[in-house]
Amino acid sequence: MNGESATETGPSAPNQPPRRRSSSAWVAAGFLVLLGALIVVNQVTSTSGPPIKWIDNDLDGALRRLTSPKQRLFLYLYDPNDPTYERNEREVFAQRWAREPLANVVCCRVALRSDAASAKLGQEFAYNGKPLFLVITKNRTPMSRTEGAVTELEFYTYITLPVTRAPTSE
Repeated sequence: MNGESATETGPSAPNQPPRRRSSSAWVAAGFLVLLGALIVVNQVTSTSGPPIKWIDNDLDGALRRLTSPKQRLFLYLYDPNDPTYERNEREVFAQRWAREPLANVVCCRVALRSDAASAKLGQEFAYNGKPLFLVITKNRTPMSRTEGAVTELEFYTYITLPVTRAPTSE
């Protein structure tokens, strides 16, 4: 037998199964796939939900939709050229935490331009050039307000609570 052994154990042995690669590489790959899936699911669930049913640029029409004195109107005043407006559209109104409280509320957004009607409306609600979030009653009385780029906590504090609470006297 030419001095060769009958049982060869090297990597080129024909009857041996191939060596397994390190299991830590498979664990790391599985972890990355799981992490990616969680990120996608989180983004879908945080931005899903009922769409906001905006009434655009018609505050009087929106107020006519209020059927009881207890109902509130969510009013959003903005300058369409302001980057904060674009940020709010992209990062606030696209989120579930903003969409859900507004699902059953009359919502109106008004682009304030450089005309007399916009100036009058801006003066009525003390608009100062930053996006303005208001919850108002049927007779146009503000119940809450905040302006600029809002956080989730600000949104709930200044917008959601007055929507769900009726005033004690009106």
